[in-house]
Amino acid sequence: MYYKFEEFIDYFLFGLVTSSISILSFYVLNEIVGWHYLVANIVAVILSILFSYTVNKRYVFKTHTKTRKAFVKEFVFFVLFRSTGAAADMLGLFVMVSFFSFDPTLSKIGVGTVIASSNYFVSRILIFKNIE
Repeated sequence: MYYKFEEFIDYFLFGLVTSSISILSFYVLNEIVGWHYLVANIVAVILSILFSYTVNKRYVFKTHTKTRKAFVKEFVFFVLFRSTGAAADMLGLFVMVSFFSFDPTLSKIGVGTVIASSNYFVSRILIFKNIE
């Protein structure tokens, strides 16, 4: 059964790790270090994007770029797509904390869950397709 759904299962499991990195780094920077929640979120998003690209390329979609140009193209597409998600993450976090006075960490978890649900299909269809 695993081999039939290997890609999706791996994406889901690494997605949990990526989300954990994002939430944990956000929590540490915001709650323990004392950074403003939006600044902490920017750093958390950057860390999670870099981690996510690495594991998606190597272990989930197992793509192999043959040239440096292909690698850069793949990486740029990934970062651009995830930047759209990051902007939605920032906006959602801002609205939930500033307008509704929700807890920043719980807001981060809620917003991140919504955004992560669309990432698999876009990554599979648009980004990791063995770009030449």
